[in-house]
Amino acid sequence: MVRGVVGVLVGAVVWMMGFLVLARMLFVWPDYAVAARTWMNAQSFEFTAPMGVFNLLFWALAEIAAGWITVVIARRREAAWVLAAWLLIYMGYQHLYAFWDRIPWWYNIVAVITVVPAVLLGARLASGFVRPGRAVGVAPSASQS
Repeated sequence: MVRGVVGVLVGAVVWMMGFLVLARMLFVWPDYAVAARTWMNAQSFEFTAPMGVFNLLFWALAEIAAGWITVVIARRREAAWVLAAWLLIYMGYQHLYAFWDRIPWWYNIVAVITVVPAVLLGARLASGFVRPGRAVGVAPSASQS
């Protein structure tokens, strides 16, 4: 249980920090740096379509990493489902309600639609770290004790 909670919390931090680190790499693109600062300071979406596509790619990569680290720490795929649900709720609120009128519709839709599949892809990539489960109602054998 504790590993699951820690895995989800670390996954959420990796998700946010992962996006920020990846987006920061694009600051070598001067127009992107200006648009990013405008968004951070004034919540005004000045990104061009290619910049927006890079942002969506960075969100997806951060979501994959978050799903992976969540499963690696929790050793259970269910933790990735919890993370995916929380991120879907957060991104759904942000992009379908709070920022809908400030960001292009296509960006909002893609940002929300890709959350769950990307997190679960990361979880699947970490499948080697998943602890084999026990059937419900089956007592542990002597070799498992």
